Amino acid sequence: MSGRDVIAVLLAIALSPAALAQKSSGHMELDDMSTAGGPRLAIARVVISKTDTVCPQQAGMIRIDAQGGVRDVVIALALPGSRDWTIETTAADADDFSFRRRLATDSCRIDIDVSKQQQRNGEWVPLSKQPSERPNDDLAPKINDSAAGSSAENVFDRYNRARASAGSLRQGVLGILRNSLWRGELQDCFEAVGTYLIDQGGVTLLFPTDLGGELNQFFIERVDVDAEHSTLYLSRGSCRVGFTVSASTLREGSWVPLPIMPF
Repeated sequence: MSGRDVIAVLLAIALSPAALAQKSSGHMELDDMSTAGGPRLAIARVVISKTDTVCPQQAGMIRIDAQGGVRDVVIALALPGSRDWTIETTAADADDFSFRRRLATDSCRIDIDVSKQQQRNGEWVPLSKQPSERPNDDLAPKINDSAAGSSAENVFDRYNRARASAGSLRQGVLGILRNSLWRGELQDCFEAVGTYLIDQGGVTLLFPTDLGGELNQFFIERVDVDAEHSTLYLSRGSCRVGFTVSASTLREGSWVPLPIMPF
């Protein structure tokens, strides 16, 4: 093969849809969003194609701790015109490197696959979950002594009193669910807290900036994996957390993927 042929082959590979799909289509350093004018809001969004099918709606908060633990708090609201939805905890994970959170109505599914990577020798290496591990296994409190038990009871008593006195503040709130999406096992990750919104249009992550300290000091980018999957990556240093978004609708008895809207 001549040198010209080699160059042609390399160019074809570099410009192929598979190669181009892995490139970042947008990125942001949250520290650059901080200004003297006070906190700003960093927004990352993945839009799915329009569909006549009613898709699920959900809002909540997401938290990443310094060990790479990923948790969320789901807020179930009574929204007008919204069909009942469920979190399908039995949805199969996409692979050995991610946990799947599936939100579904009877005819529309939105999947978010949560993954973690660690940088080694300049490359992002996916972290594999344990075969028996499920993300919510560590939610049950492990109390070993009476002092710890008493402290936990006091915390829950205060929480229950706060809920009981909330009254009309909780108007339209059907429930609040706290989940662990991935355990923390890294030595040095970043800390992040923000809100998310899942609706007819797709998935939106929102992070306030300029909070002080190390909170929400990370890099965020979007990578469109293929026509039907897009990943929002949050990273700092050698730690990266990914949220891969996809959606599908039920047509004639089969689930058909919805394309991700290109930028």
